[in-house]
Amino acid sequence: MSAWSRHSRVVALLSCICASLAAACSHSPATSADLNQPSSDALMVSRGNWTPAEAQRIRQAQPHVQRAASRFKVDPALINGIIWVESKFDPRARGPGGAAGLMQLMPATSRELAKQLGERPRPYNPDFNVLAGTFYIGRLLKRFDGDLRLAIAAYQAGPGSVSKWKKAGRDLPASSKAYVDKVLSAKRRFDGR
Repeated sequence: MSAWSRHSRVVALLSCICASLAAACSHSPATSADLNQPSSDALMVSRGNWTPAEAQRIRQAQPHVQRAASRFKVDPALINGIIWVESKFDPRARGPGGAAGLMQLMPATSRELAKQLGERPRPYNPDFNVLAGTFYIGRLLKRFDGDLRLAIAAYQAGPGSVSKWKKAGRDLPASSKAYVDKVLSAKRRFDGR
């Protein structure tokens, strides 16, 4: 590990710990046990070996991720893994074909999910984007009987394509396998496994 990488990692960890301590102090008096326990966000960020800018974007997204994960019963590490692969936590990210926001929702998908959620589509709004994207991956997990690889492939290639491949007994194409592997690798960085 280069000196710059070590320095970046230390700065990110210290920033997380300081932010955690400041938040704890503003809410209630800290005990010695509180001071010895960095927050789960601080631990998650320190494990990931991200740059300070990446760590900051990741921290900013966590309230949205936690809310959506709790509402739709989806693993927050999976949501974070998808966001990392799709946008590197840039809420203003714009992809090919008009995919937008943290979870890179396509315009038609965003409108349909908003309708189902009883919301207005706001693809660049982090709260809406993560809520809608999490709702979508949760539905895909149910559709594919909890098969994580198929649900992630369907997030990228569309559920119709994955259903056709599955029905025909075909394996995922190389591009979908690569996408699934990237998301699962990112997920491991967020859950520490």
